[in-house]
Amino acid sequence: MPKFFQALPGGYGEGDQFLGVRVPNTRRVAKAYPLPLEELTDLISSAFHEERFFALVVMCQHYQKAKNHQQQQAVLAFYQRYIKYVNNWDLVDCSAPKIVGPYIWQHQDWELLEQFASSSSMWQQRIAMVSCFYYIRQNDVDLTITLAKRFHTHAHPLMHKAVGWMLRELAKRDKPAVEAFLQQHLSELPRELLRYSIEHFDEPLRQSYLSGSILES
Repeated sequence: MPKFFQALPGGYGEGDQFLGVRVPNTRRVAKAYPLPLEELTDLISSAFHEERFFALVVMCQHYQKAKNHQQQQAVLAFYQRYIKYVNNWDLVDCSAPKIVGPYIWQHQDWELLEQFASSSSMWQQRIAMVSCFYYIRQNDVDLTITLAKRFHTHAHPLMHKAVGWMLRELAKRDKPAVEAFLQQHLSELPRELLRYSIEHFDEPLRQSYLSGSILES
């Protein structure tokens, strides 16, 4: 598990500790014990990865059950207060589309989006990118393409994967928009980003992107 999450010396998750609890079990416990936000403080700041994951799953549950802006804002504020502990890809991916994405969509809070997108932290930049998943589910194209343009030349492979993942999901709803982006930026795209983006394309089309011949047609 430490190797999977790059928690070894020199990895992006260096120093993270693990209990060995599987994700489905953590989610089951979170569903059974939806602790109040104030009782999540020790868990979200824990040295143990699974405890932080548990806290984030519970936060997502609180956001989904929030009945008004004030309750949504309380969850978001708590999330932001402990944002430095949202420091691995699964922690970002389980929370950003269920807290940050919906909040920005519901309240048009572009300042919040920019706060994450312009952060010096790669994890916060990934939060901005993966938050697009909520927008994609609302059939919104623009935000994903805008952030893909911003991050497609990012230095970190985890951002390549995040951008590629969101483009892959968007292609399920608006393939022409994704193809237009890919063809415009094909020469600049990291290989892993491209592979993620076109994963579900028909094989001949996928190969034409990988070879670059799509630009010759």
